[in-house]
Amino acid sequence: MAKRKKSPGIPKRRRPPSEASGFAPLLLIGLTALALFSIDAAIIMVIGIVPTIVLGFTGKGEHKAERLQCVGFSNVGGVIPFIPQAMSRGWEFMIGDIINIVLMFGSAAIGYALVYVGPMVAAFILQGLNQDRLKKIAQQRQALVDAWSHEVLGDKEDEAVPAQTGFIRKQN
Repeated sequence: MAKRKKSPGIPKRRRPPSEASGFAPLLLIGLTALALFSIDAAIIMVIGIVPTIVLGFTGKGEHKAERLQCVGFSNVGGVIPFIPQAMSRGWEFMIGDIINIVLMFGSAAIGYALVYVGPMVAAFILQGLNQDRLKKIAQQRQALVDAWSHEVLGDKEDEAVPAQTGFIRKQN
């Protein structure tokens, strides 16, 4: 049998660097410190942040780290008020009350709502600000036309300034 010639090595493609998040190490260090202080509080924290842990393992797409941080910090903010109760009464009593679990998981739901509703609210606000800016520019333009006549526009054919069409001329 003939020996095969080795083809020049094709370099392996590097995997694109995944988005690194500072949330996971911070969470791990916080849980470790909390476990050293009170095991009941650490158990409540782990049970309460289950939605964040699930998102950390299953989250995909762009801005995964930002989504994880938003949901995670919101979730941790909803679990922290229950830690003193867990330290005084024990974690079994805290988990036995379904309202506590609903409140802890509901704080994660608020984080999810911020992730999905926040961009829409921001776009709405920015659109309103841009409309106000366009009105202000149109008023300034009209003031220039009133002070200097239509020649200031450089458009000698149009004698009237369109009120609703904005300030951009159409090209023929």
